[in-house]
Amino acid sequence: MRISTEQQRQLDEQGYIVIPDVLSNAEIDVYRKRLLELAELEKEDKTANLHTENKGQLVRWLVNKGELFEKLVAHPKVVPYFEYMLGSDYTLSTLTSNIISPEAKDGPYHVDNALGQMPEPLPRFPLFVNSLWLLNDFTPENGGTRFVPTSHRRLKKPPSDLMNDPEEMRLAAKKGSVFLFNGAIWHAAGANQTTEPRIALICFCCRSFLKQMFDFVHYLKPEVIDRATPEMYRIYGFDSQPKPPDTPGD
Repeated sequence: MRISTEQQRQLDEQGYIVIPDVLSNAEIDVYRKRLLELAELEKEDKTANLHTENKGQLVRWLVNKGELFEKLVAHPKVVPYFEYMLGSDYTLSTLTSNIISPEAKDGPYHVDNALGQMPEPLPRFPLFVNSLWLLNDFTPENGGTRFVPTSHRRLKKPPSDLMNDPEEMRLAAKKGSVFLFNGAIWHAAGANQTTEPRIALICFCCRSFLKQMFDFVHYLKPEVIDRATPEMYRIYGFDSQPKPPDTPGD
């Protein structure tokens, strides 16, 4: 599958795209149920990764927490977008999820990962691409992601305390779709003013020459590696590791 010229233009100029109908309703139900279970288990065993004044929670290392999550690593409806943005040898940086609970407030604007530490002007080409797999309808009321279209073309980082931008949008998109965007887009979590948690899976990828956030090569469970297709093996980063010392030939 190749993405269209129009889709390429949307990504190049606006910095984001919404891919519809990636997950079925049945898949959504399964993922939501399991993520909420994992979130509660991690609160109980004191490993929960909480944020936004404890109104948000990340459930991380999903590839080690159930075979169902491995289906996301090389999903055929999404891989072509990552390949277009990051090259055919891109790698997975993290596969996680974010649960935004009721009463969570707007977060500050940011760019992703190492871009926040890089000098300006930032690179003109994408280094990181993020994707949110929506397990709720995203609305301005329930914490739909806030973002500034075309802001990747500013080649600048937002001020660390920036809470509003005059060109801001709040994501409104149907559950089952994927919101995919250049990591240099200025974006932020939205406030959840409803009574239900807003949940998204997050598949965050980078160019193969960059350091991944999570060390899949050394910390994936053996059974996950054994199940990996050649494509998934490459996406986990096994094909882009530093070379070991030379060893004598036979």
